[in-house]
Formats: sequence, structure tokens, C-alpha cells
Amino acid sequence: MLCPRGCCVQHRGKTAPTHAGGQSEPVTPVLYGSRNGWTLPPTNKQLVVWMHYVYFAVVTLGIYIPLLPSPWNLVSYGVVGAVFFLHLVAYVATMSVDAAHPSVRANNYSSPLPNIDRSQRAHIFRDEYCTVCDAEVGPNVKHCWACNKCVIGFDHHCMWLNTCIGRRNYWFFFAMVVSGVILLLLLVVIVLFVFIEHYVNPAVLRTAPQFQSVKSSRWFLFLPLTAVEVNATWLLVLAGVTVLMGLNTLVRMTLLLTFHIQLLWENITTYEYILREREAERDAEAALKEPVDKSRRPGAHTIRNSKTAKKVQENNRLANANEKQFDRGCHLLRICG
Repeated sequence: MLCPRGCCVQHRGKTAPTHAGGQSEPVTPVLYGSRNGWTLPPTNKQLVVWMHYVYFAVVTLGIYIPLLPSPWNLVSYGVVGAVFFLHLVAYVATMSVDAAHPSVRANNYSSPLPNIDRSQRAHIFRDEYCTVCDAEVGPNVKHCWACNKCVIGFDHHCMWLNTCIGRRNYWFFFAMVVSGVILLLLLVVIVLFVFIEHYVNPAVLRTAPQFQSVKSSRWFLFLPLTAVEVNATWLLVLAGVTVLMGLNTLVRMTLLLTFHIQLLWENITTYEYILREREAERDAEAALKEPVDKSRRPGAHTIRNSKTAKKVQENNRLANANEKQFDRGCHLLRICG
């Protein structure tokens, strides 16, 4: 997710070369701000999310829940369906809500934006005025270069949702993550139960009337609407793939949820967390480069005061020993020479 963590993305407003008079000249494209996650074109990661939704919905609701014995199949339909509905509502709301500052939304994204060099992005704000969005934005606002708009309470830009997460849609995003973790946990448990029960007691999974007229090695998919007959191997392979995909996504979503719970506990955003970590890394690198002055360590002055006499005596002894060693070395050089 986090950067957690996907805050560094490519800017859509690249210049493209064109040939005129035998020379290449940059052409500045017309840029507009991205309104929300439904703004075209969708990102590749966004398409991956949509494919995951379709896959898990079809496989779980259409294949494995119908195999559960009654009344657990009905209970699973109700619980999974309710959680999936809440998750879908939170997902759509997160993508649909425009996280931009009110003054930016008032412009209605109808005016093209200037193509400003990103190396000068630190200077686009002048007295709480964004020169790119051409709007008064106020404090606690960051210009997102992926959406090309100023976001109030900026948390991060999510490439999986193709939109920014800010103050206006953060709690929809958080609800989406929480419901996603619960939903994935339910899906993994259901499919894993079918996989294990197939070897322990397959008769529990064959209570539907369609199974009375077929061999034990044959199974039906998409009950009760239709009956697609397949071999048991296909059912088990599909279950294994689904469990692996579900566990992989569940681990990622759980880490993302844990990360945002930590952020809420510390009352900071993802962006502020990244800035803090970068500052800590710079401080650590600077500390490694600086020479260590032992005399400035805490408590060094007390040690120096208490052992001054001993150090003087030790230095005198070492000086005398070094002088004798130097004389002996000179004597040896004269002999060897």
C-alpha cells in the first residue's frame, strides 16, 4: 500500500519532443488536475485491484460458499455479503471524494494548469497561495504532483486507488482497509475449510441435490444457479491458488492497517511520517560523518578533573619511554648504516 507506502509517483505532465526545422523542441502539454480516482486513465495497480475484486467475488460467492453445509452457507452469504457491501461502499467513497482544497475544487478543474519544473516545487507556495492551482490554499496543504492539485490534510497518494488520500476521504480509506482485512480473513477461512474438509469428510460438502447422481470425484461449481461439472483436482487447485492470493493480500492489508493505527496513535499523517524518517536518516548520516570529540561527551569533564594528576604522570612516563626508544632506534640506525 504503505509507501505503507506509495507516495513517490511519476508526474503526468512530461514534455515530449517534436521535430520542426530539423531540431527537437519541447512541447508543453495542456495539464488539468485529477478530480478523483475515477479520472482516466486508470493506473495499472488500479486495474489489478479491480481484477482481484472480481476474482474473489466470483470464486468465493459462486464456488466455495455454495459447497458449505446448511445453514452455514446461508450464514456465510449474509456475513460475507454484508462485509463486502460495506467494503465496496468505502472503496467507492474513497475514490469518488475529491480530496482537494475547497478553493481548488471551486475552480471546477476547467482551467489548464501551468507546466512547472518539479525542481522548483519548493517555491510554488507564496504566502499560502499555490501558483500551480492559482488558488488560496492556506496551511496544512500539500500540492500532489500525481493528481496535480493541492490536497488539504494530505496523507499520501495511493496508486492502487488512483487518487490522493487527505482529510476529506481519509476515514473512508481507513474503513476500506478495516473492512478489507475482515473480508479477506473470512474468504481465506471459508476456502481453507472447503480444502481441508475435502480430505477429512467430503460428504459434508456434497449436501446439494445435484451431487446425488454423480460420482464422488466429480464436483459442481456455481450452485445453485447452475451446475458446472469439474474434476476434484480443479476444485483443489483453485482453492490453493485462492488461499495463497488471499493470504498474500491479507498480510499486506494487515500491515497497512497496523501502520495507519500507529499513525493515528501518534496523530501524524503518512507524509509527516516519511518526512520524519528522512530527517532521522539525514541526522544519522551526518553523525557518522562528524568526528567524535570525546572531551564533549556527557560527564567527560568530571572524569578529566578527577584523573588529571594520573594523566600527567602517565604522559610523563610515556614521554620518557618514547625518548629512550627514540635514542635506541637512532643508535641502531647508526650501527646498521
